[in-house]
Amino acid sequence: PDKHLRDRRWPGSVAIEPRSSSEVLFFVDRPSSVIVCFVSVRVLLKREKEKVKMIGSDYVLEAHNIYHTTEVDTGGCFNGGGQSALVLKGVHLTVHSGEVMAILGSKGSGKRALLDVIARRSEGSSRGQVLLNGSPLTKSLFQQRCGYVTHACDFIPGLTVSQMLNYTPTILGGYLKSSKVRQVLADLALSQVSHKKVENLNISEKRRLAIGVQLVRDPVMLLLDEPTQGLDPLSAYLLISILSNSAKKTGCGILLSMEKPRSDVFPFLDRALFLCLGGAVYSGGTRAMLEYFHGIGFPCPQLENPLMYYLCLSTVDRRSRDRFLESSQQIEALVERFARESPIPEAPINPIGSGKIPLAYGKPGELKVWGILYLRLLAATFSCGYAGMKAMFLRLLA
Repeated sequence: PDKHLRDRRWPGSVAIEPRSSSEVLFFVDRPSSVIVCFVSVRVLLKREKEKVKMIGSDYVLEAHNIYHTTEVDTGGCFNGGGQSALVLKGVHLTVHSGEVMAILGSKGSGKRALLDVIARRSEGSSRGQVLLNGSPLTKSLFQQRCGYVTHACDFIPGLTVSQMLNYTPTILGGYLKSSKVRQVLADLALSQVSHKKVENLNISEKRRLAIGVQLVRDPVMLLLDEPTQGLDPLSAYLLISILSNSAKKTGCGILLSMEKPRSDVFPFLDRALFLCLGGAVYSGGTRAMLEYFHGIGFPCPQLENPLMYYLCLSTVDRRSRDRFLESSQQIEALVERFARESPIPEAPINPIGSGKIPLAYGKPGELKVWGILYLRLLAATFSCGYAGMKAMFLRLLA
């Protein structure tokens, strides 16, 4: 600083000379405040370093040889809860941090079942391994380190977009929490509607808000069930591009399911998994996908959407009995071919149970979680009208 500023003194103040050019010079009224300032700066720098370290780390989500059996609805009126069926058959996948992977398949192919198995919320019996950085992904570990955005977007009526994010339980507080919320709002193109009530949002804004609620927690992996379903082409493109940018920016791995992929989302996908009747026709990088199918005699025609072309190849044709049998045999052959030619999954990165996956800012305590949820309830109670109060009362009774 200038000499006249450096030599200037105020009554009752203390001047702290910086020990290096990287330190900040503080002028404060009370010496006790100096310690507070230094602690705040150190905590802030420590957390930012941990954040950078987390982004630079490579987190890997692996699913090996997944089989899942559950009850399926056969369409009858007198058969109870349906019949037990094998909906996943030896499925493998790998997602690294910063990547976007799409699970593609027609209705009933096992997309949601696979997401539920990974999230440890599936019903029925499962076998196989789901690992996060080589450690078994338990239900509690998933809840702490990962996020899951379902197709339904249910929010507490009466809250604004900004309040929904601010009242999401995290260990962050004060400036760091506000800064994180502002960043998520900007990344998800929600800044213009930050003061809008959640019940007045359109479907695209609700989907992005549901994603934002998870991103505020800084998950290392994020699962999404049909995020583009019901969206117009422009909104679907915007959503996928936002997810891709967020993955590259924060290092979060993203695994999403899609039933009707458009050609304009292909550049945003790093990996793809094609499912049909629970079997994997292909699982791997999108660049290697074109070479793989070309090598087995199914090159993608020019000016054709590769995702949709190979999705149709992985779909049973039910227009006639002959086509059904022919397509079923072809898909069965493709599943067996990929199982033979796909590389054997690597061994876990860490010994089973020894890996620790830290969060960017740590895990919020139970007392803080309860406090934030209570504040959210109060905000919703005093800001929503009759419809909101009715919906909240019904939730409490459920």
